[in-house]
This record gives sequence, C-alpha cells and structure tokens, in this order.
Amino acid sequence: MQIEIVIDEWEQACCGRPFSLGDQMTWKILAADPASTPTGSPTRFAEEHHGQTPPDVPHWDVTGVVTAISSIRYAEVAVPGQARTFTWDTDNPERRALQTVNTSEGTEANQYVVEVEVPDDMTLPTYQASEESAAQSEIDARTAKLNETRRSDAVGDILEALADDVERRFAGVARVTRTTGKSAMSIEPHRDDTTAIHWARSDSADTDGISVHVGDGDWYFAATLDDATAVSNFVESAAAGRVEERVIVQDDSTTSLNTVVIAPDGREWTATDVVESFGSDSGTGVRVMAGYFWKRIERGNHRYLPWAS
Repeated sequence: MQIEIVIDEWEQACCGRPFSLGDQMTWKILAADPASTPTGSPTRFAEEHHGQTPPDVPHWDVTGVVTAISSIRYAEVAVPGQARTFTWDTDNPERRALQTVNTSEGTEANQYVVEVEVPDDMTLPTYQASEESAAQSEIDARTAKLNETRRSDAVGDILEALADDVERRFAGVARVTRTTGKSAMSIEPHRDDTTAIHWARSDSADTDGISVHVGDGDWYFAATLDDATAVSNFVESAAAGRVEERVIVQDDSTTSLNTVVIAPDGREWTATDVVESFGSDSGTGVRVMAGYFWKRIERGNHRYLPWAS
C-alpha cells in the first residue's frame, strides 16, 4: 500500500539521509491529522528524528520503497495588523516533482512529500492528538471566541467601521489587508517614501489593548472608546503625510529616535527608542549598535509623503 510521509526541510537539512526514487528508506513516523490530509491523497504521516514527538503519541520506524518525491514551497504572506511579521500561505503550495533529495544542496523547499510503498500488512501509527496539542486546541478555540466577542463590542465596532472606511477610501493607493475573526488591519501604500500603518486588537485574555505601528514607531493603547477613535487619527495622519522621524543626538553614545504622529489640531503622539552605542574606549572612535537603529540614524530627520498626491 501507498502512504505519504511529510518531511520538514529543516529536519532533512540538519541530519537526514539523502534519498532517491527507488530507494528503500526507514523513517520514524507519526500519523498526521486526517483533517489536514488533502482529499484523494494516501494516508499521510509526518517524519521526525529529533525526539520532538510526545511519548503519548504513537510513532515508530517504518521501512518502505520511495515511489515519488515532491518539494513543497509556501509563499510568505504578511500577517495583517503586524509589521514585519509573515506566515506561510499553506492554502497555495508550490509543488515540484523531484528525483532525489540531497542534504548537501541548498533548496527553497519548506517540506518534502514522499510517497512510499509499504507492505499491506504493516502496522502503522494511528492518529492521536498529544495532550499538549489538545490543550493548545482548547486555547485556540477560547482565543477565537474572545476575538469574535471583542470584534463586536463597542471598541470593536469603531475599529471595524474604520476598517470598512479604509477599504473604501484607500484601496486604490495602498495594499489593504484585513483579518477575519478579529480586528486587525495593515495599510501599505504603493507610493514611495510613505509610511504603512498596522493595527490589531489584543487577543490576550489577561489584557485588552490596541497595538499600532506607524513609520518606525510602536504604540499600545488601552481598548477604550477614545483610544479606538485615536487609531483613525493615526490613519488620517499617515495618509496626509503628517508622520515624522526625528533623530536627537543626546551625547557621544546616546541617540533618541522618535516617530511623531501629528494630528490636524496639532496634537502629537511620539514613540521613542533611546539607543546607546557601545564599543572600544581605546581612542579608536569605533562604536557598535544594531543595524536597524543605525539605518534610522543614517536616514536622519524626515517626513513621510502623503499616500496620494
């Protein structure tokens, strides 16, 4: 009978054996969740050889002959509401047939799907969710319910109305992405020298707030009606080009990096990073700091352009 074994690229690259079509191979496998197996595919298993499978999950060595190999690559997609955060687009995998997998060669694959012929009477691991994964599923379900509740409360109504307005007004000048199930949105303008804006309602049961990222600055507001309304002021300021980066050198080793959002009435919201360089005191003048902060210092004072002329 045919089975499918999914091998994560990092597992294979670390210390997996090279293999080719027709090879007899032995892998330690555990059953994949049947709900995640594509329709029409053979029974699917996952391979791992770093001892990560909990002891309560059935897994053991299985030997079979490799009959097909595919590399799977997932494009990275931005997570709405979070700056510089990406996830795999698992709904649209790029699949390519291979003859062999050699760990010494670089690859852009995220996973390999290997079809393996095993004896019909072979005993294979059955699917069982670990206690850890079952507990995580319960947490995920509670979080989803919390997000939906917050999305429809008074603060959520303001944020969702703002998101609707953004989609209507700015879809032509920016890439607008929005999360379903919670209040989270990213607006990334097409025009150069502008600033994106990202916001998201907290999904923590312990705290309720709104995170906002504009320019190089981060803010965290309480989830009040006034603070939810303030998010719309941030959007209007970013769209109109009323966001500035200000670099203030305090002394030889300390620099203040400020992102300033300016409201139409002149109010300002400022997010500040204080950066201290470090290095030799031997008189060479060499100082060291993180590259991200150094780039901000090199750019110096500047004001972002409006999203549309």
